[in-house]
Amino acid sequence: MLGAAAALLAMAILVGCTVTSSSPPSIDSPASTAPEASAASAASGVSATPAATPPDLSARPLIWFAPLPPMPTDAGRPFIGSEDFMDLFADDGDWKRAAARVGVFKLYGEWVAYHATDAELRAAVDGIERRGLVLAVEMGPLDPPPECGEGVESFAGIDEGQLISRRIRQAGGTLQVIALDEPYYFAHVYEGPNACRWSVDRVAQAVAGFRDAMRAEWPAIVIGDIEPMPHPVSAAGLAAWLDAYQAAAGEPFAFLHLDMDWSRSDWPLLGVAVEAGGRERGVPIGMIYNGGAATSDEQWLALAGRRVQAYESDAGARPEHVIFQSWMDKPDLALPETDPASFTAVVNRYVDDPGSMGDLPGEADNLVHGATVTASSAVVDAPAERAIDGDPDTLWNAGAGPPAWIEIDLGAGHAVAEVRLMVAQSPSGPTDHRVSCRAAAGGSATFLGDVEQPTADAEVLVVRPASPVTCRYLRVETSVSPSWVAWREIEVVAGG
Repeated sequence: MLGAAAALLAMAILVGCTVTSSSPPSIDSPASTAPEASAASAASGVSATPAATPPDLSARPLIWFAPLPPMPTDAGRPFIGSEDFMDLFADDGDWKRAAARVGVFKLYGEWVAYHATDAELRAAVDGIERRGLVLAVEMGPLDPPPECGEGVESFAGIDEGQLISRRIRQAGGTLQVIALDEPYYFAHVYEGPNACRWSVDRVAQAVAGFRDAMRAEWPAIVIGDIEPMPHPVSAAGLAAWLDAYQAAAGEPFAFLHLDMDWSRSDWPLLGVAVEAGGRERGVPIGMIYNGGAATSDEQWLALAGRRVQAYESDAGARPEHVIFQSWMDKPDLALPETDPASFTAVVNRYVDDPGSMGDLPGEADNLVHGATVTASSAVVDAPAERAIDGDPDTLWNAGAGPPAWIEIDLGAGHAVAEVRLMVAQSPSGPTDHRVSCRAAAGGSATFLGDVEQPTADAEVLVVRPASPVTCRYLRVETSVSPSWVAWREIEVVAGG
């Protein structure tokens, strides 16, 4: 998945630097602590009969659920996923209402292949089956040739797919659906290290070959695709991709799920256009809702809700599949569904009261709510307003290096106790940011604080004056930075 990585990629394009994807990596060899499909397991006689008929995916909207399981951390994923992930499969797992509304539970191929113990995988497939859910796994279908693809997302290949298949079967499960991990983007569009830049037809032929290999093991398995939506991906490009796959495979994809780049100002209209192309081709289109780079479970769930509102209420979209999925730091907790800050609770809110989704925690205490903002400069898709919209996946970008500034008009004088600055920066490196304010137009500036230190993307800097200062116009000036000057979020907290 790209997801939060899409936002970072978008920023990297703006600042002209490379970022490391935060998506779960495709791993081509088992971790030393992970179980392999051993000879003893194969000899145990544990097996599952392949499904005779395809799973029923006809519900509309079809709701998918895919929390991130705890897995080893690395540079691209310095977090472990939902800590109560395994409790979702227990008999007393507190999400009965949400589970009854979910149609498909999706597991990550990396977890299935390399990190789940035999007991964990048995518990997962048993719990999914007991709840009457369809079992799906996300997989990278492409085999890397010698000249490219090594270490690139989606290039996991047939061997890893067959390993996943064996482990599911040995756990007593039936693999019913495969969601492909972004082959069009990473084999055709992606231009980073080890890029292949294959033709669309070549990618389609490779994916059709993967489909054939998996159908040899599970004759009724359903194959669909996930694709990210950063620039320059377009509705027309995805339509051509759907056509190429149908020509190569002799059948359409069973679905196409959109991993949207929330920093694109046109993302709702882009999704609507892809939906129209899907309807023309008989391919159900789904939207993956998530909270991106949020720093708390509450914020993550609220941002996911805002995306539901922006897409379905404001843009009038009607996704046939609705996917609640995280490959990010949050949410930490999936249960219980009665806790409004749990991941399963978002499923119930979507069904029961979608109009209530999207209220950001602490918004009333943030003085920038309803403020106006100006800046020294900005790129078209990253205006100054993005720095105070409550969404860390959008950002203000000056489109230039330092010196640069951004100023927030709070509308009236307020006692300011703290300023929080969420960094948008690539690469990491030394920076110097000065925060000051004026109580009125034309008044003298009061120095609130200075941050002079190495900083990294998504880091939160806090400036706290010794005592609250009356401010109306708050300014952040950057004099040193290794990248174009940008902020994901600026929050201003009132004092007593």
